[in-house]
This record gives sequence, C-alpha cells and structure tokens, in this order.
Amino acid sequence: MERTIGVDLAVGSRTTAAAEICWSPDGAEAKTPKVGCADEDLLELLSGLAPGERAGVDCPFGWPAAFVEAVAAHAGHQPWPGQTGRAEHYARLRLRTTDRVADAVVRPLVGRGPLSVSMDKLGATAARWAYLADQLALGGRPVDRTGAGPVVEVYPAGARAVWRLDGTRSTRALLKAAPWLRFEPGAQQIYEKNEHAFDALIAALVARATALGLTSGPRGEQEDRAAAVEGWIHLPEPDSLIRLDPSAS
Repeated sequence: MERTIGVDLAVGSRTTAAAEICWSPDGAEAKTPKVGCADEDLLELLSGLAPGERAGVDCPFGWPAAFVEAVAAHAGHQPWPGQTGRAEHYARLRLRTTDRVADAVVRPLVGRGPLSVSMDKLGATAARWAYLADQLALGGRPVDRTGAGPVVEVYPAGARAVWRLDGTRSTRALLKAAPWLRFEPGAQQIYEKNEHAFDALIAALVARATALGLTSGPRGEQEDRAAAVEGWIHLPEPDSLIRLDPSAS
C-alpha cells in the first residue's frame, strides 16, 4: 500500500492542514486530516515518505528570479533593473514562469490565476516553506523545486478548476467525479467543513497524478532552468482524476 500526502501550507499552524490517502489495488482511502499542523508535524510527515510515495505542497517553492535579482541589486546599492520596458519588468517581478503558464490554463476557467509570491502576503507562507525545505535538506531529504523528487508544488484551486469540480470545496462534488475514493469513518465531515483540510486532500490527489505522470511539468530548456530556481506548479491533466482510480490500472 502506498500513500500520498497533501499539505495546505499557511503562515501559521492554525490554518495549516495535511491529508493522507492510502492507495491499494482495491481503491483509495482518505484518512482523517491533520489540522493545526506545526513545523514539526510537517517535517515528520514529509521525512517519512517511503520510496515511491509523493507529497504535494500548496505553496510556491521559490520567488521570481527577476524579483530576487532586483532586490539583491537594491540591497547592494546597484542600479535598479528594468529601467526600460518597465511594465514587462514589473510583470516578471510579480509572477514566476510557472505562474504565467498556470495562469494561461486556469484564468479562462475561473477568471483568476495564481497569486504573486513576491508582491502579496503569500510571500510569508513561502518563507515558511523555505525554512521547511532547508530542514528537509539538512535531514538528507532535499526538495527538487521542479517536482522531479518526492515533494512537488501544487495549486489546489487550479486543480479543482482543471478537474471541473464546482466552485465550492465539496466532498460530494469530488465523490461524483471520483467515485472510487473512500473516506475513513468520520473523515468526510472534517474535509467538508474545513477548507484547509479539503485543499490538502486535493493536494494529495495531485501528488498521485504527479506520480503517474498525469501533470504538466516544465517543457523545454528555458522552463527547466526557471523551475530549478523558482519552483514549478504541477497542474493535473483534465481527465486525470478518473484515471487515478487504482482498480482501473
């Protein structure tokens, strides 16, 4: 039996949740989610991944390269980049390469795309992830920002849009689209009532899609280079939710 872990990361532990799905040839069972996860809880979960298991974390794995370069220049009393083409430069300060790619997919479906990790409060959550990733590396579990390793960057709101789930975080809508999914007794009610737990559940499902090669990774040398520094959102393929059914493989 294999597991996938999903983490809905927030700045503080109160609104951070983790979900676990156990996969077997007979189906998949979502375990009772963990809510109020502290750093220690997350490090234990992510460090405990067995070979072949995956985890999806809802948080940017890096900052836009143009933003990092601009801040470094400012700190070093160097000229501010982007003296010409300021509008284009500002756009590159706001969004990573992967954000722009994901925006092109998700915005036509729901009218909005990923938040900016450099110019929005999401940056504080990314700082927490940077610490967690550093601790994982110190423990011999380095995180590949491209998603090639066991821990991948995911975007639950984008995944819900791609999978055509309804606008709310509904377990009933999820079960209609994925009837093969089961819940541990009492777990469904928690996922239904807690938005952070539900997003963690979606993250765990995307982690499985990543393991099966059913998500969109970087394409080409330019995106590969950007992903290695900035991170990469793994959006699932539109028909991948039904293809996750273990009994169909």
